Amino acid sequence: DAAISEGNSGGPLLNLAGQVIGINTAVSQQGQSVGFAIPSNDAKYALDSYLKVGKITRPFLGVRYQLITKELAQEQNLPFDYGALLVGGPNLNDSATVAGSPADKAGLKIGDIILEINGVAVTEDNSLANIIKKYRPGDNISLKIHRGAEGDKTVLIQLGEAK
Repeated sequence: DAAISEGNSGGPLLNLAGQVIGINTAVSQQGQSVGFAIPSNDAKYALDSYLKVGKITRPFLGVRYQLITKELAQEQNLPFDYGALLVGGPNLNDSATVAGSPADKAGLKIGDIILEINGVAVTEDNSLANIIKKYRPGDNISLKIHRGAEGDKTVLIQLGEAK
């Protein structure tokens, strides 16, 4: 965290070693000078995307999920204490996937647990969103999922582009 003085947004956020770790973007005057910054890796990705394709693109899987913790696994008697549990929305007819999304086309559904992406485990420290953002729209990824009595299986998906 860092206090950002009024008028100083847009500059680099440095760590104690003098390395740029973010770009200061805004200050909350009501929040005692609480500052907000874009992580430098996100800024690098955006710049690289813009230079390559003329716009900022982000990968899109299209799932609604809850990150599994040890507590959630115990509460819901889940077979794993890590992963991303696909869940529906607040309405009874809400799917765990966005209609027409890569996840929808691959047949993912409520109750599936995404355990790994390209061999990398989905955990509290390495969330689904953090893993997905390392890829680009159009990249092919391999999901290891668990589907109840059917057990584990591998699903190949081509990531879409977030709108």
